Amino acid sequence: MELTGLLQVAPFQGMKEEELIAFLFGVPNSLKHFETGDVIARQGSLCKGLYILASGSVRAGMINDEGKELTVEEIDAPNLLASGFIFATENRFPVNVEAVEPCEVFIIGKERFLEFMHLHPLMMQNFLKDISDRSVFLSRKLNEFALLNLKARLLKYLETHPAIHNQQEVAQKLGVTRPSLARALSELANEGRIKK
Repeated sequence: MELTGLLQVAPFQGMKEEELIAFLFGVPNSLKHFETGDVIARQGSLCKGLYILASGSVRAGMINDEGKELTVEEIDAPNLLASGFIFATENRFPVNVEAVEPCEVFIIGKERFLEFMHLHPLMMQNFLKDISDRSVFLSRKLNEFALLNLKARLLKYLETHPAIHNQQEVAQKLGVTRPSLARALSELANEGRIKK
């Protein structure tokens, strides 16, 4: 794990390495290790502090009662996990967070984080910017799902991902079944809007 990389994570930008070390390794913080496939947090569980992905990558996804899955985001280290929910009235994880590869995650208690932000106003300002940026990301994501049909969402996805290698994975990211995705791909290919 590279601590200098963590200095690039929004709340820690502009901090000195010694300050970051004091923040991360102070009591009662913890550093947890997760293997591929391990669940770091379950949808609906309490978000008791700041989760910092120090190494590895995770998948943040939702699943409904019928088992339909939606990948909200894939997150690479270094990064924060569910930062917008720490101080929420309903401070529960909105997604399942699962390790895609071996990970290390710092868990900083909410009170310790709040205390440290009061001592370091730049950290507080950076954190507020980060959760504001996350709100923008989530509103764009919601807009995609609420206002765009599947073919439009698929074309938008293909703007940033030139090829589809795994239809099931893309279906989860778009919140649809694999057969629906295959049908939309065929229609777009028949319309000449994409190449199969």
